[in-house]
Amino acid sequence: MMLTRMHVASFIGFTILVWLLALWAQGMPVLDLRFLKPFSLVVGVTFFVVTFFNKTFWAWPVFRGWYVKRPDLRGTWKVELQSGWVNPETNEIIPPIKGYAVVRQTLTSLSLRLFTKESKSVLVAHSVEVQEDDDLFKLVGVYRNEPSIELQGVRSEIHYGAFSLDVHGSPVIGLEGHYWTDRATKGKMVLTGRVKKLCSNYEQAKITVNT
Repeated sequence: MMLTRMHVASFIGFTILVWLLALWAQGMPVLDLRFLKPFSLVVGVTFFVVTFFNKTFWAWPVFRGWYVKRPDLRGTWKVELQSGWVNPETNEIIPPIKGYAVVRQTLTSLSLRLFTKESKSVLVAHSVEVQEDDDLFKLVGVYRNEPSIELQGVRSEIHYGAFSLDVHGSPVIGLEGHYWTDRATKGKMVLTGRVKKLCSNYEQAKITVNT
């Protein structure tokens, strides 16, 4: 959830009220109401800073580690999915599936869309977990997979899954972990080769990442 101007105004107003009450309780002089004149300006400047910090400033290297403990995952990534499913006709594991993941992120939100030739997956819920070392993170999430319409009812259906990925590097150079689905399948997931551009579909991501 992003803070609104109303949230900022209420927090500042509450802080001022507590400050005045503390002064009064200690028998110190309390200023008259004229000191509230710049309240609107203070709220506006604070809201501007909070908004842009949430969208952009949080990812600046100067804030990383000591002020913001959140990995910057923004961009379009190459994805390799290695399913553990064994083809009953050949008794062999199917080849890796290639795709692309597009991550849009602010300090308070994160969205991930994964594209392959045959389907699209959308993140439903997620959490960025700090590990035993403050510099180590894990991204866990639940997603909804939508196969291409021509495959639904024929070879693949809409389904849900979950994943757990270790975040490597600072700045981040890759993610690696496992996924599970409600179709009783599971496998390995690896994200590498990030580019900054945010793509909107499989073909655009393929051209952008491999250029």
